[in-house]
Amino acid sequence: MDKRQLLNPEDVVSVTDSDKICINHKTFTVQELLGAFFTKWFNSDIGKRWLFEGAECQYLAPGKLWKKGKIKISLEFIPDEAESPLDEIRREMTENQS
Repeated sequence: MDKRQLLNPEDVVSVTDSDKICINHKTFTVQELLGAFFTKWFNSDIGKRWLFEGAECQYLAPGKLWKKGKIKISLEFIPDEAESPLDEIRREMTENQS
């Protein structure tokens, strides 16, 4: 089961020193990282639109028709360990005991 999740602008991320990019410290918010990325490489109205609003586009998937919409740059988190299906049951039991 794929547990990828899109990160929100206010979420905080910490990376190793060797994986720092655009920012001189290793702990930052998603918004701070993406803002620094665009300031450094895409400091323009177009770059900001790709980051915050989304750029108008058309999308074509194999075997499908074109769809109009927006494309937006985001970060996603991929956990090292998949959750057990029992974790949800445990959470519900804990909540019901409260």
